[in-house]
Amino acid sequence: MMLRVLILLSLGLICVANVSSPQVNVYTYKPLVTGEDNVLLCHAKEFSPPNIKLELLQDGLLIPNTKQSDISFEQNWKFKLTSYVEISPKEGVQYACRVLHNGVNKTVKLES
Repeated sequence: MMLRVLILLSLGLICVANVSSPQVNVYTYKPLVTGEDNVLLCHAKEFSPPNIKLELLQDGLLIPNTKQSDISFEQNWKFKLTSYVEISPKEGVQYACRVLHNGVNKTVKLES
């Protein structure tokens, strides 16, 4: 674990001069149907440095029990990360992902 942190910190220092905002997609595993279990996902890619936080929201409130992939990087030394959580959609509920990266906070809504 400590080695992983040191590697990410080193990569982050290398990337400091090359700051890139994340491209964010919010989507569900299968088409959204009220009352039918599904998975809400937030995928961020093409960002640097790797200091990022993804929060899945339901009507503006943090959804508990959210899981997250390991942060990884691509050939261009930019990073990617996915957060996900199981949901049972309700009529009129708004889902979104709040992204905190490099001091910038933005929210991306799920298009239904």
